[in-house]
Amino acid sequence: MGNLSGKTIIVTGASSGFGEAIAIACAEAGANVSLVARRQETLEAVAARAKGGRVIVCPADVSDDAQIHAVLEKTRSAFGPADVLVNNAGTNITERSITDTSAEQWRELLEVNLSSAFVFTKAVLPEMKARGDGLIVNIASRAGMFPSLLAGVGYSASKIGMEALNTVTNEEGNPHGVRACLFNPGAGNTPIIDRRPKKFSQEQKMQMIQSEDIAATVVFIASLPPRVNIDFISMMPTKS
Repeated sequence: MGNLSGKTIIVTGASSGFGEAIAIACAEAGANVSLVARRQETLEAVAARAKGGRVIVCPADVSDDAQIHAVLEKTRSAFGPADVLVNNAGTNITERSITDTSAEQWRELLEVNLSSAFVFTKAVLPEMKARGDGLIVNIASRAGMFPSLLAGVGYSASKIGMEALNTVTNEEGNPHGVRACLFNPGAGNTPIIDRRPKKFSQEQKMQMIQSEDIAATVVFIASLPPRVNIDFISMMPTKS
């Protein structure tokens, strides 16, 4: 994998799935990593498996702006300003239709999946622009490209919003050396897949994108020189 020695990286949703693998891979590449998710004990278990760079545990509910800013302050105190922000936190619900999705569930999906990425981005963008360097990786979904009842109305809408956030981040940040990449994976073998109405066998899950595939890609993006901006990646299982 690439060399991320000395880089400060914040990974949201780092307690499981894609986020866990990304955090561990970044640490293995030498980065100093802030692990962000709600459950402290789970984050501590991830931190124990992260070898290489230093890691800190930052328990936070990313739907709470104050807790997001607390994460950033803790990160700056431990490692300095963020070089890379990975907006990975995301959730879904079993209710997928407009009829079955409550207004409260809609708001929760937008808060966790989209608004948290905006608040984190808004907080780190000024210091990245001032420094003339920085990378924001927005982990979204192919549901943002192909919204559907299968993915759900709230989840699809939140992932479409990530595309808008990524585009504007590049428009605002590129002139100052700041890059943003929208990363849209297809079906992945993570806990969130179990919330689909259809259940998958273990054999089917092993044909899906694995967390380590996402992690390797993020490390690759973060290892590229500042002159290179990969603004969009779409990944899908070969046997889909």
